[in-house]
Amino acid sequence: MTQIKAGASRSEITPPVGVDLAGYAYREGACIGVHDDLWCGTLVLDDGRTRLALIALDLLEIDFEADAMLRQAVAASTGIAPEHTLINCSHTHAGPPVARLAGLGARNTEYIDFLRARVAETAATAASRLAPAALRHGAAPVRVGINRRETTPDGEVKIGRNPAGLVDTLVRAIEVRVESGPGAVLFHHACHGTTLGQDNRHISAEWMGAAAVRLAAESKGASIPMFLQGCCGQINPDAETTFDEVYRLGATMAGAVVAALDGAECLTSLPVAARMQQVKLPFQDPLTPEQARAQLRRTKAEHERLQREGAHAYILRAHESLVKHAARMLERAERRPTDDALAFAVQVLRIGDLAMVGLSGEVFLEFAREIEARSPFPHTLVLGYANGCTCYIPTEDAFAEGGYEAVDSFRWYGIPPLAPQAGDVMLQAVVGVLNDVWSGDPGQ
Repeated sequence: MTQIKAGASRSEITPPVGVDLAGYAYREGACIGVHDDLWCGTLVLDDGRTRLALIALDLLEIDFEADAMLRQAVAASTGIAPEHTLINCSHTHAGPPVARLAGLGARNTEYIDFLRARVAETAATAASRLAPAALRHGAAPVRVGINRRETTPDGEVKIGRNPAGLVDTLVRAIEVRVESGPGAVLFHHACHGTTLGQDNRHISAEWMGAAAVRLAAESKGASIPMFLQGCCGQINPDAETTFDEVYRLGATMAGAVVAALDGAECLTSLPVAARMQQVKLPFQDPLTPEQARAQLRRTKAEHERLQREGAHAYILRAHESLVKHAARMLERAERRPTDDALAFAVQVLRIGDLAMVGLSGEVFLEFAREIEARSPFPHTLVLGYANGCTCYIPTEDAFAEGGYEAVDSFRWYGIPPLAPQAGDVMLQAVVGVLNDVWSGDPGQ
C-alpha cells in the first residue's frame, strides 16, 4: 500500500424516445425527444488491498432492487465486492424511471437491461485503466438553489420560495490525476434537478449535466466529470423553468468547480475502505380505521373528479396509485402492526482522510451539516440518492411544520409516513459507521 491507483470511465445511458419520464405526477405523456444525453461516470480506486467503485448516474433515483442488480453486474465485470460500490443518482427529473415509484412513470424493461449492461461495461473499463494517481480537493462558494419550504400567510407550508431557508452554498471538488488515461473531477452539491418542470418532455441531465459538459470541455477530455448529488430534500433550483436557465446554472456551477480546483490541496488518499449498514427507520403509528376510511373516501372522490373532468391518462394513472396507497393504509389501520419499519441503507467509503457517506433517501440538508460536524474525518461528503432511494427524510421541525416532504411525499413512495424521529435514528447510525471506518473496525 504505497500509492493509490485510479481508473475512470464514462458512457452514455440515454434511453430511447418514447419511454416515460420520472419525477412528476402531472406530466401529460411520455418522452418526445432528447435534449441532451444522460451519462454514467465511474471511478475505481485501489490501494493494493481494497478496491472501490464510485458510480454517478444521470437518473432521478434507483430503488433497492435496481441497486442490487447494478452492484451484481459491477461485481461480475470487475470482481469488486458489491458492498464496495457506491451508486449515486443526480436526481434529474428529465430522465427515465428506474425506481418503482407509484404512478410516476412506467419502467421500460429493455432500458433497464441496457442500463445494467452499460454500467457493468463502464466499471470494467475504469478498472482496466487503473494506474498510479494523486488526488486533490477544494471548495468554492456557489449558490444555484433556494429553500423551497415557503410558509404562506395562513401558516401552511408549500413548495415555493424561502430565501431565508437553509441551502448549500459550497461546491466541493475532487480532482483525480492519473499517470495514464483519463482522470476524473468529482463535484458535489445539494440541489434538486428540477429546473425543468412537469411540462418538459425531453430527456435532459439538467443543470448538473450542463455543468459536466462545460467541465469536460475545460479539461479537453483529460478528466471525466462526475456530479455527486447531496442532501437536497428541501432545495430546488433558483431559476425559471427553461433550458436557458439550465445552461445558466450549469455555467455557474462549472465556474465554481474550476475555482475550487484552482485552490485545491493534496488529499491523503490512503487507505481506502468501505462499509454498509442497513438501518430500520420507524414509521408513524397507523391511522385509526375511521381516519383511514375517510382518507380513502377523499382519495377516491378526487380520482372520480379527475375522471369526470377528462384528466390526461397519465394523471389518472398517478391518482390510481394514490387510491391503492390509501387502501393499503386502511389495511394497515385495521391490522395495526407494531414492528414495521423502513429499510434504509447507510454506506461510508473511505479515501484516506476523506469520507463519502451514501444515504438512500431524499435527505434534508440539516442532516448533512450535522454529519459533517460529527464526522471524525478531516473531510466528509454526504450524498443523498445513494444505493437506492426510499423516501424523504425531513427533520423533526419539518414534521411539525407540515408540507409536502413531511406529509404527502410518502404516498408517492407507497409507504406509511415516517416517524418524526426517523432522521435522528439515521443520523446516529451514520456517525457510528463513520467512527468504525475511521478507527479501522474489522467489520468494515
